[in-house]
Amino acid sequence: MKPYRTERIKNGIKFTCTHCEHSVCTLDFDVRNGNLRTQAATAINKHATQAHQEPPTVSTLDVELRSWRG
Repeated sequence: MKPYRTERIKNGIKFTCTHCEHSVCTLDFDVRNGNLRTQAATAINKHATQAHQEPPTVSTLDVELRSWRG
């Protein structure tokens, strides 16, 4: 289970922690640093790990890519 839920907002996506009301939005990040959704998910995962001792989430695609490269 992901430590966050998402919802569409005007011009972006809001990521809210499932343990508290902390949230980040894709609009908070700069596209020059990469995919906005990835940046937001990384930030909310970091929050969940630090604030709630939630283990980091690894996507299925990431696992598949690691096995393919590996």
